[in-house]
Amino acid sequence: MLRPAARYHAISMELAAYLDAQTVEMHIMTDTGKTIAIVCPRDSIFAVQKHIEKMGKACPEIATWSEQYRAKLKGAEGCLQSFTPR
Repeated sequence: MLRPAARYHAISMELAAYLDAQTVEMHIMTDTGKTIAIVCPRDSIFAVQKHIEKMGKACPEIATWSEQYRAKLKGAEGCLQSFTPR
């Protein structure tokens, strides 16, 4: 696996499929407010799904990471503000 030249802390990610152009993009919002769009191969949305499923089976504790992170934030800030990714 290649090591990326730039590293960002993502706070929101989404996949967008454009039917007319038959393309898929991954939109990532970083903690600095920068939004990055990555154009992906047409069938990548299914490859991502399969990859996530494999990771979940190989390492099921990943599913609890967000819960642990939220609990950590709640303890540090006294309250947790939730947001809905765009």
